Amino acid sequence: MIDVLLELFGYTTARLVLPIITLGKVRVQPIASADRGFSWLGFKRVADGSLMCRADMAGLIGVLLWLLTAILFFVSP
Repeated sequence: MIDVLLELFGYTTARLVLPIITLGKVRVQPIASADRGFSWLGFKRVADGSLMCRADMAGLIGVLLWLLTAILFFVSP
């Protein structure tokens, strides 16, 4: 249950934040998509030249963004 919540929370965060941080160069795969051909890092180049991030990798990136935010919040003076 916690895995599902973390993945959904991380996925949503990455889906919103990755295109903003990368200025539209990276997009996140729709969660119900069956796309194939991703590299071992979880990315693939799409027809318009941008990168698409696999949904499960996006969940991990989103969780890592929240962990980084928490660390910066608690460590900063």
